Amino acid sequence: MRFKGIDLLCHAKTNHALRPWNSLSFLQWHVHGRDSQLAIMARYAAAAELPRDLLSFLDQNNLRIVIVNHCFQMQVAETICKYLEGKQKPRPVVVLETHDVQATLYSSGEIKNVFRNRPDDRRVLTRDELKLASGAEMMTHVTADDMQYFADRSRTKHQLVLATIDPQNEQQLLQLSSNSEDDARPIDFLYVGNNNPGNVISIRWFLDQVVPRLDKPYSIKIVGTISAHIKATDRKLFDRFETYFVGEVTDIVSCYRDSAVVVLPTKFGTGTSIKTIEALAAGRPIVATTGALRGLPSPTASSVAHVADGSAEFASAMVETYRRRQEEFGDRSRQLYLELFSNDRYFERWDSALAGVGLTAGARCSACCAD
Repeated sequence: MRFKGIDLLCHAKTNHALRPWNSLSFLQWHVHGRDSQLAIMARYAAAAELPRDLLSFLDQNNLRIVIVNHCFQMQVAETICKYLEGKQKPRPVVVLETHDVQATLYSSGEIKNVFRNRPDDRRVLTRDELKLASGAEMMTHVTADDMQYFADRSRTKHQLVLATIDPQNEQQLLQLSSNSEDDARPIDFLYVGNNNPGNVISIRWFLDQVVPRLDKPYSIKIVGTISAHIKATDRKLFDRFETYFVGEVTDIVSCYRDSAVVVLPTKFGTGTSIKTIEALAAGRPIVATTGALRGLPSPTASSVAHVADGSAEFASAMVETYRRRQEEFGDRSRQLYLELFSNDRYFERWDSALAGVGLTAGARCSACCAD
């Protein structure tokens, strides 16, 4: 990422192993009171050696801001700040992009502590997340709920910066024709998802509970790294629906172009959903659970998607939406995208965020997050 006049830094790497029993990390875990997986990952990141090209960059430039992608990488930012201090350079402003509430993600997703081999208690996760986040001069948040959560628990400055999509993808998605202009599409229903706990839970529910309730066979495609994960962890489910799984693709826009309806069967998720934002920009009819529309204004959400949370209701909504797909022009969803999630609105919010910590505005980003 690069902001006009402001240089940002990437992640360092380490060979410091996260292994039970015979590892330095295991000893450190005991020394730190057998703390949560978030704290363990933070120590793992802090053990990294900064790459030579990064050190060269720090030596040759006056760094003004470090944007941290998750709370467990905050100690990498502190390592950078200490390096600059040793070079007698000013300390940069540290901004933490929360993306979501990690304590919720780890607790609800039942992510195991590598040393306990079971999930951490939610209270411990909350304690460690807030402790890690406390080193930031400002936090940015992708939903109003997340911002309220952290504002209630931290005196740090807070800024709402709704997510956006890759600028090139935005341009291409906004140019896609509506369903009324071309009814011949090879994909009846499209699902896009990367490998994360929320998507794993969601796709299993969709395949096990929703698909068997459809009135007839449809062309359903599942795109993204979630395919490889399901293949590796649930081969029986993968084999049952092998024709659905596409895997990673180099051109996600073509998948939206070839689809008639986008499905968002989210049963668990945190933060905001990039695939929801992409679907809005694509102007495709959307069938979604309430969880998929998190971060959208509640009165607006129902006007841009057919919302159903039960498996039978979701299947019925899919059938009805597909039947009426030519009547769904996507005007409302695209308008909502332009109003809330467009690249222009994203940059405006970053300008405001940077001004809030006394930095020059004029933000431009070349890469965005994905879920």
